[in-house]
Amino acid sequence: MNYTVYGDESGTTGSDKCYSIGLLCVPSRKVKLFNDYIHYLKKKWGIVGELKWSKIKNSAGQSNICIDILNMVLRSSCCFHSIIVEKRLYRNWQDKPNREKAFYQTYTQLVKSTAKQTKSSLIVHIDQKSDKYKKNDEVIGIIANNMLSKVGVSKSVNSVQMEDSKVHLGLQVVDILTGAVNSGYMKYLDPNLKLSRAKEAAFIKMAAMLGWDKLHYDTYPNESFNIWHFPAENRAKPATKSINFNKYIQPVQQNEI
Repeated sequence: MNYTVYGDESGTTGSDKCYSIGLLCVPSRKVKLFNDYIHYLKKKWGIVGELKWSKIKNSAGQSNICIDILNMVLRSSCCFHSIIVEKRLYRNWQDKPNREKAFYQTYTQLVKSTAKQTKSSLIVHIDQKSDKYKKNDEVIGIIANNMLSKVGVSKSVNSVQMEDSKVHLGLQVVDILTGAVNSGYMKYLDPNLKLSRAKEAAFIKMAAMLGWDKLHYDTYPNESFNIWHFPAENRAKPATKSINFNKYIQPVQQNEI
C-alpha cells in the first residue's frame, strides 16, 4: 500500500517538559475520501476555519471532533504513529544551540520507524517550520532511507516536503492527534496541569476509546495507533498498554464542559 503521510509536532517551544511528533498515514488512493469525511466532521460539530489543537477551548463540538478523529483512525485503513520525547532525558536536546538538529533526529527516527512498520511507500508532508537550515525536510528522507537500507529494508520514503497546513486537511488532523497525545503526557509529567475544558473532556473520552484510564501511556507496536516514548529511559513510563478499541464511546455533552 502507498501512504500519503502528514506530520506535525507539539510542545517544542516554551517550557513544556516534553514534545511530540505525529505522523498520520492515509492510503493515497483514499485521500479524497478522507478529506470529504473531515469536511463532514467539521460541519457536524460546527468547526469553522483551520483545525488546531490550540483552538480546542470551551465547546462540546470541539471535544467531539477530537474524539471522532481518533475513532476514524482506529476503524479505518489510516494509522497514526507518534514519538513523545521527555526533554530532560534527551541529551541532545540539552545542547541548546543544536536543538533544531536534535528535533530532526527524532523526526527522522519516527519516519524510518513508520516506513519499516507499515512496509509501504511513503510520501510525507510535514507542517512548515521556520528553521535555520532550509533543507531539513529533504534530509529527513535521505537519512531515513539510509537507515532503512542498513537494516535490509527497501528505501521506501519517496519524498519529505514542508507544506502549508491551510491547504492540507491531513496536517490539521495530525495537529489534533499530536497535540492530544503530547498534552496527555504533559499532564502525567505535571499532575497539577489543567488545560481547557474542552481538552480535559476530550482526554477522558479518547483514553476510554483506546481502552485506557488516562491518555499518557506508550503502546506495544501497534498498526493503527502507535505511541513511542523516547529516549529509552522514558519507555513504559508510566506503563506500556495494548490498544483495546471501544467504539461505543458517547459524545461529550455541553454540560460536561
